[in-house]
Amino acid sequence: MNPEVDEKLAGLIKQITETGNWILDEKKLKLIKATCKKSDHYITVAFIHVMAQLHKNHSQIRYSSLQLIEQLFDRSKLFRELLTEDFPVFVQLVVGFNDRKLPPPPQIAAKLKQYALALIKNWYIKYGEIYRQISISFDFLMDNGYMNDNQTSSSLSSIHADNINKANKSARIKALQLNRYELLKADVNDHLDIINDNLDTMDGCFDILVPKNILEGEDDMDFNALLRGDAVPKQRADDSYKDNIISHGLGSNRYKITIDLSESSLMEDVKETQDNSIIFDQLREAYTVLETKHIKQVNVWINTLIRLDIDDKAEKEALIKKLIDLKAKMTEASRKAKLLGIKVHQREVKSGQSTLDDLDERDDEFADEEFEEVDIRKEAADAREAKTNSSAKLPPLQRIFPLAYEPTMAEDPTYAGPMQDMSNDESRAAKKDKGKQKAEEQREELLKVAPVVEWGDDLYYWDKEHVQFNTSGIERSHRFMGVGEGVNELPDHLLQNLRKRAVYYRPERPKEIPACRHPLHNGGLCPRRDLVTCPFHGKIIPRDELGRPLDPSSNNPGSSKEQSGSKTKNDNDQVMDNLWELLEEDVMKQSGQEKAPSSKKRQRRTLDQKASSLIDIKKKPENSYSRLQRKLNSSKNKKLVEEAAEYEREMKSRNREANKWQ
Repeated sequence: MNPEVDEKLAGLIKQITETGNWILDEKKLKLIKATCKKSDHYITVAFIHVMAQLHKNHSQIRYSSLQLIEQLFDRSKLFRELLTEDFPVFVQLVVGFNDRKLPPPPQIAAKLKQYALALIKNWYIKYGEIYRQISISFDFLMDNGYMNDNQTSSSLSSIHADNINKANKSARIKALQLNRYELLKADVNDHLDIINDNLDTMDGCFDILVPKNILEGEDDMDFNALLRGDAVPKQRADDSYKDNIISHGLGSNRYKITIDLSESSLMEDVKETQDNSIIFDQLREAYTVLETKHIKQVNVWINTLIRLDIDDKAEKEALIKKLIDLKAKMTEASRKAKLLGIKVHQREVKSGQSTLDDLDERDDEFADEEFEEVDIRKEAADAREAKTNSSAKLPPLQRIFPLAYEPTMAEDPTYAGPMQDMSNDESRAAKKDKGKQKAEEQREELLKVAPVVEWGDDLYYWDKEHVQFNTSGIERSHRFMGVGEGVNELPDHLLQNLRKRAVYYRPERPKEIPACRHPLHNGGLCPRRDLVTCPFHGKIIPRDELGRPLDPSSNNPGSSKEQSGSKTKNDNDQVMDNLWELLEEDVMKQSGQEKAPSSKKRQRRTLDQKASSLIDIKKKPENSYSRLQRKLNSSKNKKLVEEAAEYEREMKSRNREANKWQ
C-alpha cells in the first residue's frame, strides 16, 4: 500500500469523470486499469472513489462514472462483489425513482437512465445466475415498468456507438474551432502592423497640426492634457527668483493676458491652409481607412474570439485584451480626428463611368495595339449627337413610349408618328432670342426686403375677391331641383379667414451655452457647458475669472460639504473592509507561515486550468416561466400589489366603521 499511489488513483478517477465528454480518456483509463491490476487494495480504493463520484448531483459526472464502472466490472471479480453488495444504492443512483430523481441537466439524465437500464439488462444476462442482487434488481425494474420497450429499445452496443459518434463530432467541432483560431491569429499578426502604422501616421499628423508648449526638461504632452490645459511646468530647484517671476508672467502689470483653454479656441487655430494641406490629406486618408476598414475588422476579430471555445484560455484572453487595447487606441485617434473636423473621404463614381482600376485594365489589354488617328468633322459629330435621343432626356409624357420619338421611326412607312408640338419649339426659340432682361431696381430692392414665406392657402386667396364655392361643375339651377337664389360665392368673412395663416412658436436654442466655471483641484475651472445643472458641481451660476460666484447668496456650500463628507466616509469604510488584507502579511510573517494566495490569484489559477465541458447546473434555465417570474417579482409590480392591498384594507375598515350603530 502506497499513499502516493492512492492519491494518484483518486486524482485520475476524479479527472476522468469530470471532463464532461461522451467517452472516457483512453490514456487515463489505461493508467487506472494498470494501477488496479497491481493489487486488490487499489481495486477497493477505486471502488470507493467511483461511488463517491456517483453520489455527486450532476448527471454528466454520474454518466462518466457509470462508464468507468462498466470497464472495471467486466475485468475484476472483486469489483463485482463490492458493487453487488451496494447494488440497490447503485440502481437508485443511476436509474432514479419517484422519491429520488436524477440530478440535472435533464437531457443527460435521460441518457444516463437509458444507459443504466441497458447495462443492468446486459449484466443480468451474463451474471444473473451468479449474483442474486442483480437478478432481484432486474425483476424489480421489470415489475415496476422501468424495463419497457421504450426505455430499453436501444442496446448497449448502439449506446456505445452513439457515444463514439458524439465524441467524434465534438472533436471535429473543437478541431474546426482550433483551426479557425489559428487562422484568425495569423490574420491578426499580419494586419496588426498595418493598423499600428496607420495609427502612428495619424499621431504624427496630430503632433504636427496641434501646437504644443514643450518646455525644457519636459516630455511631450498628451493631446487630452493639452485640450484641458493641464500643462503646468515643474518648478526647478535652481531657478532664480527673477526667472520664476518671468515664467509666471508677473514681469509687468501694464498689459493684460487672456488665456482660453477650451477645445473650440484650439480648433479655431488649427485650420486647413495651403501650407498644411498635404498633412490634412494624409490624415484624411488614414482616418478614412481607419473608419471604413480597420475598426470593423477589429470588431469582427473580438466577436469571433469571444465565440470560439478553445482549451488554451490564457492565450485567448491575452489576444482579446490586446485587441481591446488596440480598439481603444483606434477610438482615441478617431475622436482626435473628429475634433479637428476630419471627415471620411468618399470617392463618388457616377453611373456610366468606370473606376480608375477598370480603365487601367482596359489600357493594359490594348497596350500592344497601334491605333490610327482619324479626324472627325464637327458637322458629323453634331449630326450624330442630334440623332441620338435618350429616354432619360425626354419629357415625362414622352417617356411612356420613347421609341415613338426615335429618328429611325420616321422612316418606317407602317408607323404614324405623333403630332409635334410646334408651339413649344417656337416658345423655346423666342426665349433664346429674347435673352435676359434687366429687372427694375425698385423690384430688386423690394425682393431683398421681402421675407421668404412658404406657399399656402393664405397666399392663394390673398388677391382673390370673387371665389365660387361650387367648383364641382354640377348645376344647381335646373328643372328638377328648382331655381337657385343668391350668388354662388364665398362671403367676405370666410375669405378673411382663408387669408390668415397659423404660425406656431418655435423656441430658439441658445447659441452660446455658458461654462460651469467651478474651481477645480488643479487650479483650473470646470469647462462643462450644460443648460441648467452641471452633474459634478450643481446648478450653473454666473462666476468671475477666478471661479467665485458673482451672487454670494446663490452659492450653496452645504452640498459640497455633504459630498466631501460622504466621499471620505466611503473611503474610510473601504479601508476598514480591506483592513484584514493589509494586516494579513505582517501577521503571517510573525507566525512564520506563508501568506495565503488572494482571491484574484485563485481565480487566475482556476482560469489557467484546462477547461471542462460540464454544464453549469446552478444556472437557472431561461424560459417563459422564469421571465414571467422575473417580471412579476419586479419592484414596480410589488409596489402596485402593496398599494392595492392597502387600498382594500382601507375600504374594508371604512365600511366596517360605516356599518356600526351610533
